[in-house]
Formats: sequence, C-alpha cells, structure tokens
Amino acid sequence: TNTTNITNLTDAVNGLGDDSLLWNKTAGAFSAAHGTEATSKITNVTAGNLTAGSTDAVNGSQLKTTNDNVTTNTTNIAT
Repeated sequence: TNTTNITNLTDAVNGLGDDSLLWNKTAGAFSAAHGTEATSKITNVTAGNLTAGSTDAVNGSQLKTTNDNVTTNTTNIAT
C-alpha cells in the first residue's frame, strides 16, 4: 500500500501544475495557459490600486469605468 500511496501522491502533486499559474522563463512572465488551451481567462481579480506608483493588475470593471469616462469626455469635448 505504501507504493500505491506514494504513486497517488506523486500523481496529485504532478497534477497541480496543470491547474496553476506558472512562470514562463522564456517569456519572463506568468502564463495562464492551461493544458492544450493557448490562453485562459483569470477571473475574480480584485480591483487594483489606481495610483501613480501602483504595479497592481486592473480588472474588467475598472477598464469599463475608464472606457465610459473616455466616451463621456469625448462627447463633452465635441459639444
């Protein structure tokens, strides 16, 4: 049973990499690729800090707000 348990644990640990955000040394960045999929979506990202010195990632709702503001400003400038 020890051999079976070790095999099961090894398989479980090896499988963790399939579902992880991994460092891509060649690209110098983290990759969200999963299995045979070239790209994957990262969800449930909290809003990043929007300050001059921030290095936080931003999420979709923050980009939507910015796009809405650009549209409003463009309209206001045109009138």
